[in-house]
Amino acid sequence: MYFFYILYFCLSVQSNSKNKNLKFQLNIRQKLTLQFLLLVGILFMFLSVSLYFFSDLYLEKRFFKRLQDRAVTTSTLFFDLQTTNNALMKIVDGTDKEYLSEEVVSIYEKQRDLFLFTTDLKKEEFHRFFIHELDYSNNVNYLSLLGNKMTALHISDKENDYWVLVSAKDKTGNQALKDLENILIILAIVAFLFIGLMGWYFAEKALSPISGIIGQLNNIFPKNLNKRITYTNFEDEIGELANTINKLLDRVETSVFTQKMFVANISHEIKNPLTKIFTQIELLEMKYRDNPIFHQKIVSLRDDTLKLNNLTHSILQLANIISDNSPLPMSAIRIDEIIWDSVKDIKKWNRDLKVVAKFGHMPESEDKYWINGNEDALKIVFKNLIDNAYKFSNNKTAIINLSFENNQALISITNEGVLIPEEDISNLFLPFFRIDATAKGKAGHGVGLAIVKKIVELHGGKINAFSFEKGNTFEVRLNTL
Repeated sequence: MYFFYILYFCLSVQSNSKNKNLKFQLNIRQKLTLQFLLLVGILFMFLSVSLYFFSDLYLEKRFFKRLQDRAVTTSTLFFDLQTTNNALMKIVDGTDKEYLSEEVVSIYEKQRDLFLFTTDLKKEEFHRFFIHELDYSNNVNYLSLLGNKMTALHISDKENDYWVLVSAKDKTGNQALKDLENILIILAIVAFLFIGLMGWYFAEKALSPISGIIGQLNNIFPKNLNKRITYTNFEDEIGELANTINKLLDRVETSVFTQKMFVANISHEIKNPLTKIFTQIELLEMKYRDNPIFHQKIVSLRDDTLKLNNLTHSILQLANIISDNSPLPMSAIRIDEIIWDSVKDIKKWNRDLKVVAKFGHMPESEDKYWINGNEDALKIVFKNLIDNAYKFSNNKTAIINLSFENNQALISITNEGVLIPEEDISNLFLPFFRIDATAKGKAGHGVGLAIVKKIVELHGGKINAFSFEKGNTFEVRLNTL
């Protein structure tokens, strides 16, 4: 019975692991171990149940044979040797009853419906109940009832039919079966533990080449795209997988190289003409300052050129960050100084910007203010977030809150303005995505937040956005040293 419980649990785990809503998923090694455990466990269960079943049959057959021998002996003594009831009673009581517990011997005459002899008058009615269950067409009957087993032997002469009834409980056989059951349960527990360990070990040996390939791939990306996976046998299935991955790496390396070349060339080719155009427009603006009609058109042209310049710069910046997988040069910097420097830089271009600084939980030691980061990249993050807070606020105010918790610097930038719809928050950091509710009448191209998210991730941090009753908050978490 215990085998069924174990197998049912294993099957339930395996079937539930396929459920998409399950909180955990079995990996390949665990699945192979479970399958190996099920296969060998079912075989072991079949052998154990077979052993128990045939042992039960053997013990039952042997016990009925013993009862039959007792019935034959009783009939010989009573009918052939004409032994008296008292003498027969002494012989039966003197017999070793180690294997025949609660034995009762009776002789029943069918014609008169009378018990001629019984070793226990209290059990006479019990034997009479067995009489109604006899198959009179057979000379020997084997019956079982309420834990008792009976052998009924038919003896007949010319005048009468007799039945010699011998019943007893097979306590020795039952105890032997119980001992066998306990032994099988212990063996099952030991076997399942051993099979599980062996399955885990062999699954690890079978998957070790794949683990090696994974390790090599982790070393290849993102720095060493020119390297390839090495494997001892490219003829087997794992070798074919490694060979396919190597071909894929060839295509990836070519694609990345082409992308880098394109970004580098296009950056040079676009920046220079735009800079020259913007410079010439500024000269024209100065030249036609006294001509209102030309000056107004030149100012409009300058604004459009500036927007185009900013858009081009943002797109190239995003392309450089995405295409260049090499890590940013990092150094120890103070996060509070980066934030205030970003505020100073952005105020040069937005003089009407108001910044409100708030502080949450601050560490006592200044050593906790330091993080491992890239100063220029983090300034891009905070200037973008502050600029967005100012641009989409009702009062031209950005609220910056700095606090520290659990070895992390927590920087939140909040404004009061049009709320970001909840369904759009998950798309905020996608390139060129703009929200209809906030984009109307506001300059922008939907690239800044994508750059911000990529830089924060390169620093091992996280950025989240959420709305509250009056406005929106962007929250940046960075690990401290």
